[in-house]
Amino acid sequence: MPQDAVPRPSPQPRETTPGPAQPSGDPPTLCDRCGAEMFRMHAVWRCPACGYKTDCCGW
Repeated sequence: MPQDAVPRPSPQPRETTPGPAQPSGDPPTLCDRCGAEMFRMHAVWRCPACGYKTDCCGW
């Protein structure tokens, strides 16, 4: 690697916010642990209040 190469800045973490919990018209999915409304994340439901998440296949 050349000595005069310009170092690249390290990548910075970015702020992420969950999308809408569910499409409108469907009843909200509530957390089994704390009762807050959960949001869909890939194949699981995640609670923004306590961090609880469901299993992907329900086993």
